Amino acid sequence: MLEGCQNKVYDRIPNSHTTDLCGLARFASCLGSVSVTLISDFCISAGASQVEAALEKIRSHISNPKKFKKASPLLRQLLSQGAISKAHSNLLFEALKGAMRHPALAVDPTLTNEFQKLFTVASKHAELFTMRQKGQLDVYGLWGVLRGQLLTDDSFVYNRVLSRLKDSIQHLPEATEEDDEALLRPHDAGDSGLKTCRQAATAPPAEDAEADPFGLEEMIQKAEAPRRERATAWSSRESLAMKREALLDCLDTARSRYGLAWARTSTDIAIQARAPCFGDLHNNRAKFCKSQQPRIDSLWRFVQDQRIKRKQAYTAACALPLLHCRPDTTSFEAARAEWGKATLSVRGGVGSTGDHRSEVWLG
Repeated sequence: MLEGCQNKVYDRIPNSHTTDLCGLARFASCLGSVSVTLISDFCISAGASQVEAALEKIRSHISNPKKFKKASPLLRQLLSQGAISKAHSNLLFEALKGAMRHPALAVDPTLTNEFQKLFTVASKHAELFTMRQKGQLDVYGLWGVLRGQLLTDDSFVYNRVLSRLKDSIQHLPEATEEDDEALLRPHDAGDSGLKTCRQAATAPPAEDAEADPFGLEEMIQKAEAPRRERATAWSSRESLAMKREALLDCLDTARSRYGLAWARTSTDIAIQARAPCFGDLHNNRAKFCKSQQPRIDSLWRFVQDQRIKRKQAYTAACALPLLHCRPDTTSFEAARAEWGKATLSVRGGVGSTGDHRSEVWLG
């Protein structure tokens, strides 16, 4: 039955698109989930140029939040089926970089699961990337995977993620002035550097064709294009600075979960522990850039204010005359206290016939 379905799908593909993955990707939008598998199977036998065309098409759409949920599964299929090789590493990195153009989308309830799947799959193919690209993808993993996992309703998953964040904070080196400068460069550059490299690699020669009859200038530009594309990845210092930024974003997300009773203690310890050896945020303040430290102070003040409010609420509740109004008393303890105040004429006369049958009820 599946073979018949595949034959029908291939019959519907126009002849001009049978060897063009761009057309196949466009055709996928109207076929549903079956087309994703067919595209991945087709890409295995496709040439390098066809895979590049598919990656370029995915890259152009994956940065659009409205098209991310369609482009991301196609990219995951290409990775999972082994269609992407080392030769496609720069295009793959561009696609992943485009997906994380707006890190805040990683905590969008409608997109967070797809972000986690995409960057989890990408982390399993680390051999495709350079060292600088790996450092940048590690930061994307904090934004796309760990930050999204903090939105879970499972306390074990939540505590495990916070433990990983504390471990990362504990192993950060001391921040310097150079780290502050490195933090500004990725924000200032944005994607403009990548666009400039792509335009330089594809622009026609400015001079007359007779000045370069053999096309050597174009060949040199194509040879230098991969080198320029690799240079768009963050340096090691920039990746470290952005890692600090991603860790703060994760703890901001943890603060948004503070309304859940089971998340408060873990969040308190992650932001301010009683001892610095826990790898908490406040006691490792010096490991963050000066421009990031106001965010740490804001998180610390939030935790302090919440602790003060809880103490004040407990003190006010303890002054109440009724035990059942106190927050540290269960409903059973409150009921037993009320039962103990019941007025009895003679203890031996409890029960309708004096048989003491009501003593168990009285506790």
